[in-house]
Amino acid sequence: MRRLPLVFLFVFFGLAPAAFSQALSAGIGADFLKYEDAFLDVRAQYIHHLNPNVEIFLGGSFAITTRKDDGDTKADFLIPADLGVNFLFPLGETFAWYFGIGATAQTLLPHTETKRFFMGPFANLGIRVGIHTYMEWYLEARQDLLFGKPDWINTSTRLSTGIVFPL
Repeated sequence: MRRLPLVFLFVFFGLAPAAFSQALSAGIGADFLKYEDAFLDVRAQYIHHLNPNVEIFLGGSFAITTRKDDGDTKADFLIPADLGVNFLFPLGETFAWYFGIGATAQTLLPHTETKRFFMGPFANLGIRVGIHTYMEWYLEARQDLLFGKPDWINTSTRLSTGIVFPL
């Protein structure tokens, strides 16, 4: 039973990169969790192209927001992890828009309460513009539907920009 996941990982990460291209991305943006606070978000993703117009990605972010509390600065941290698929729609050699879907798991570490965990689906929409042989600029909007205590149904919007580095 344990061999099947190992075989899958070997095929996916071992053999597939030889057949299809890969990329890494780095970006910065804002995360509006439950529309109560704005978090500054830095992110990174591994992108694996299944064919020229379909890619899967695995990424993570680190986000922070601060507030003054009796003269002290308090910080809340948000740590999302994402897994999804993007469908690219090229409109030229250096320009494409994309639509993606996936799942996210997010941990909120507030300064006043116990940590919270949220999980759910997301949809994203973005554009990519080739600016160099080894760089593409991206601009993306993502809408999350998150399930978790205490409200159980939560929404979040993430806006980000950054660079994709094809490998």
